[in-house]
Amino acid sequence: MLGGVAGVTRLGSLPSAAVRAEMAQALALVVPSVWYENFPRTIVEAFACGLPVIASRIGALADIVRDGQTGLLFEPGDARDLAGKMAWARENPQRMAAMGAAARAQYEAEFSPEVNYRRLMEIYDGVLAEGR
Repeated sequence: MLGGVAGVTRLGSLPSAAVRAEMAQALALVVPSVWYENFPRTIVEAFACGLPVIASRIGALADIVRDGQTGLLFEPGDARDLAGKMAWARENPQRMAAMGAAARAQYEAEFSPEVNYRRLMEIYDGVLAEGR
């Protein structure tokens, strides 16, 4: 219980294997950042596990999480909005499961090692072609 809210747990720093185990049991990952984030790996890790994300509508978070499709977005710093999204998630586990499946599909299409390798090789090939 976190802040008197049942079912909400703040875990802090954990080894990678423990993080994956917790994600496998979670309804959602919450990323309540108030700072502009570049590309938080935590979101991609959650998507890889098929876990939807509830994140601040700020910076790259709002670009990665597709509101209502792969997770939910809330206004940064607005605790009431965050609480509302978390309550909705708890009341709609089937929708959250569907968002988790969509998150996994987004991971496979955009963030998997194979996709990243292919994109990196395309960049290298383009640079080499320019140098000829």
